[in-house]
Parts: sequence; C-alpha cells; structure tokens
Amino acid sequence: MNLKRRITLLRTQSGHADGAPSAAAPPQPSFKERVEQLRRPENPRTPMAACERDTALAQRLNGRLVADGLIEVDDVFPLAHAHGHRPLARLLDAPLGTLAPGGASDPEGLLLVDTETTGLAGGTGTIAFLLGLGRIERAGLRVRQLFLTRFSGEGALLARALEWFQAANTIVSFNGKCFDLPLLATRYRLHRMQAPFQPLGHLDLLHATRRLFSKSWADCRLRTAEERFLGFIRTDDLPGHLVPVAWSAFLRTGDLRSIPAVLEHNRWDIVSLAALAAELAHLYGSATHPEADLVAVARQKIASGRLQEAAEHLNGHGGRLTTPAWQLLANEYRRQGRHAQAMAIWEALAARGSNEAMEDLAKHHEHVRKDYARALDYTRALLEQAPGEARHGQRQARLMAKARRAGLLPK
Repeated sequence: MNLKRRITLLRTQSGHADGAPSAAAPPQPSFKERVEQLRRPENPRTPMAACERDTALAQRLNGRLVADGLIEVDDVFPLAHAHGHRPLARLLDAPLGTLAPGGASDPEGLLLVDTETTGLAGGTGTIAFLLGLGRIERAGLRVRQLFLTRFSGEGALLARALEWFQAANTIVSFNGKCFDLPLLATRYRLHRMQAPFQPLGHLDLLHATRRLFSKSWADCRLRTAEERFLGFIRTDDLPGHLVPVAWSAFLRTGDLRSIPAVLEHNRWDIVSLAALAAELAHLYGSATHPEADLVAVARQKIASGRLQEAAEHLNGHGGRLTTPAWQLLANEYRRQGRHAQAMAIWEALAARGSNEAMEDLAKHHEHVRKDYARALDYTRALLEQAPGEARHGQRQARLMAKARRAGLLPK
C-alpha cells in the first residue's frame, strides 16, 4: 500500500472523508495563560469545604479549631482514676528520683510526651500529625492533643506546644529519646524554631522497663507493660500500625470515621505514661514485683547513691537471689566496709564453685587481712580451674614472694 492510500485510510478511520479538510485544532494557551491555570485552584470551594470539615471534626472530637489545619483537644483524668488497677494518685508520692539519679522529684514538673507520625524511619519526610502532651494539675492529669488536619498546620502545632514544654522540667516518654524527641527537634528546625526541650531532663520509661523485665517478658513494649504491670487492657483499640493509615485516608478522602480512634489510642498512651512512671518509681524505690529483676533494682539504688537500701533490698530477697545477685550484694558490703558480711557471701559462693568469689577472697586475704597463706590457697584453687590464666599466675608469684618475706615460706 502506497503512502497516499495509507493517508486516505487513516482519514477515513478518523472520521474524515477522503480529501475533506480536518477540523482546525483549538488554539493553544500562551505560557502566561498556562501559569495562571496552574495557580488557579481547581475548585474555588475547596478551602471552605476543608474549613467546614475541620470544624465538624473538632466538634466530633470535643475539641476546638485553634489554627488553620490544627485541632486542639483537652481531657482531664482525676487522680482517683484507676488505670487498670493502678490509681493515678500514686504519681503524687512516687520517688521519681529513683528512675534516674539526679532526675525529677516533683510530679508537677513532668511533661508526658507521645507522638503519632507518618512513619517510623524519621528524617525530614516524617512528621508528627498528632502530638499528645500530659501534665499533673490541680484538677488531675490534663491531656492535651494537637491534631493536624493538613500539613499547613504543623507550624501552629509546634508553636502551641511551646508553652507546655517551657513550663516543664522533665520529659517522660516511652522510647522518646530515640524517636519522638529527635523527630520533633527536626520539625522545629525546619520551621526555624528552637526546640524547647533540649535543656529538660528526660525519663525514658522504655529503658527503665527493660532493666526490670527484659529477662522475664517476651518484649517490653508499652502495651505489654500496660497489661502485665498496670493491669490495663485496651478494648477496641486501633492498632498502632493502622494509625498513620487512618490519617492518610482522612487526608485523601475526608473520611472522619477512624479519627476519634486515633486520638483515643494516643490518649491512652499518655495516661499509661503517667501510671507507668509512678509504678516503676515505686518499684525501684521500695516495692517488689515477682517478675522484676532484683539485681536491676539494686543497681539502680546503687546508681542513686542508696547503697544501704541496695544491700537491704538484696538481703531481704535471699531466697530469690542468683549468684550474680549475691555477688553484687557482697561487693556492696565490701564498698561499705562491712567485710565480715562480704566474706560470708564469698565463702558460700566459693563453696559452690564460683571463681569470681574465690578471686575476691584471694584479694581480700592479700590486701585487707594480710593472710598470704589463705590468699595462696584460693589462688592455687583458681589456677586448678583455669591453669592458663595469667593474672592468677602473677598473683601466685607475688603472694609467694610476700609469704617468704613474712617468713611463712622458706627463702
């Protein structure tokens, strides 16, 4: 088929008779007109529709629209409120200083912080679309939630949070040191604002929970701590991994149905922080828990400078102590100069075959009691257990030299 017949066939298929002129193409807009089209909103009613949607959502959440794209919701939980089987009033007399040496002691200076974000990767592409804050006031635990209805409200969210950060002295979070606060610091920097929490203390309850329960629990997630430590069981809770999905669907379609569940999920996180801080502080301070790591409690007391309490705590749970726990107790007795108590523990552990206890006894008899013969006995026993251990051989040579000088061995 030649070129002319092809053109004729194409014209026929396109609806034009052979040889009939095609309709003239519409004139193309100029560059200036195309720019104006891009600037012009596709639907002039969209801003008004978004505002009406936000107002309706604020009413549904019992909140208020405080800025373009930002809803603020306040709730107050009386201190008599029991979260699981733990009343929030326990926070008032909790020895908070036991959670971190030199940390907060006044519960009214605490600021509970939890975020819901668009992802877990962090970086400049991740934002906190919901910031939950909590603090103790005269009326009880006040929870304030700042919720973005669109990205344009982020600056207002960060600004609204400043007052609460500036009034606090210590932040309480769950994994906030690694995630929530670095993310918020990035968002403040991007908005050319100074992050307000940098001079504040920080109690990250994830670390305190792990110290106590990592050996007895399968995981130390907040939900696990709620159920096993606080006795709080969430019902009909929106799973955490679906929270950003619900917000993304809200942005795309305006679907409001899951948003109350998003705020409820975050609200319970804040209340759990208050209850968990109180209970962990009491546990580190004086109480006991059958699943708690006794050695971790003792170490925290030692770090807080409460050596006598650490010794009493370990000694009071002798039936549950493992060899490392007994060894820690003996070391604390030694630091306090209570050598008889330390030796009694070391001798009991050495009889069970503890090399660490035998080494401590060798050191004690050499440096404190100057009983070189006994020190040599323990050192020889250590060499039988570990013949190639250089420090035991060196100790034996040193002790033999001291024993000769003391006339205990022939020169």
